[in-house]
Amino acid sequence: MVAFGGGTGLPVLLAGLRDRVGDLTAVVTVADDGGSSGRLRQELGVAPPGDVRNCLVALAGRRRLAEVFNYRFEAPGDLNDHSVGNIIIAALSDMAGGFCEGVQQAARFLRIKGRVFPAAMQSLTLVVRYADGTVTRGESVVREVGKAVAEVAVEPEGVEAPPGVIEAIEAADVVVLSPGSLFTSTIPALLGVGTREALADFDGPVVYVANVMTQRGETMGFTVSDHVRAVAHHAGPVITDVLLHSGELPRDLLARYEAEEAAPVKVDREVLGTMGVRVWESDLLSGDLPSSVRHDPGRMAEEVCRTALVRL
Repeated sequence: MVAFGGGTGLPVLLAGLRDRVGDLTAVVTVADDGGSSGRLRQELGVAPPGDVRNCLVALAGRRRLAEVFNYRFEAPGDLNDHSVGNIIIAALSDMAGGFCEGVQQAARFLRIKGRVFPAAMQSLTLVVRYADGTVTRGESVVREVGKAVAEVAVEPEGVEAPPGVIEAIEAADVVVLSPGSLFTSTIPALLGVGTREALADFDGPVVYVANVMTQRGETMGFTVSDHVRAVAHHAGPVITDVLLHSGELPRDLLARYEAEEAAPVKVDREVLGTMGVRVWESDLLSGDLPSSVRHDPGRMAEEVCRTALVRL
């Protein structure tokens, strides 16, 4: 199984899949330019390590060391808000002569179950075109701008995906697109050169775990089919199956999202059917939803595997 994404969605999926899948590969966006990752990217010229770190930690066999990787400094000074793992990955990348090599070294330290690859051989800058025709650069400004996104591209152009990504797709039985920010996590993970072509040649199921809620500044007013179309626009019509959460959300939680200009993603099953996409539904969320909607790692992974087995 090969899983694409970034942010918080992909690590949650990986945490559920790590003990359910014998051969698991994660492909992680390298377009982040905010927070600790953005500072290391700017100061050291290293690809942003944060999303990769979260995936390594999710798959780690050495759990105590994974806790160290996730430790974040909170004190005045240059180290404030840096995570230890980000700094270690940056150091290993410098010592090994490349980001991909540094990530593999960190994977060995953590004894991860599976493999983690950056989506491209170097860091990418997200170029965002909005529905009104305006353009910005950088992943971190999208929510600040707060306008509907029409499409994204990356700079520099022509940066290849690591060979391991293409090999993993060619050997895979199933490809999964994790939930998460559509235009700043999921789609950027698909934009390494060679990935689109490998997915076009892939004849197995490609399962998209759909977002439950829209996001201000990215997918306001989007339906599930709008998400599928956006992926198709950037990476080709590769999605064969969509996995949806079914079930009611607490009213107080919906009210909090409404205050942030977000709402449940409308499920347009008939439109998805006309697109040739199969729809699967299950309760995918954590039982504890105090302040935000979060997928449950075990439930999501179990349904992904069940869908894959039916389709194979």
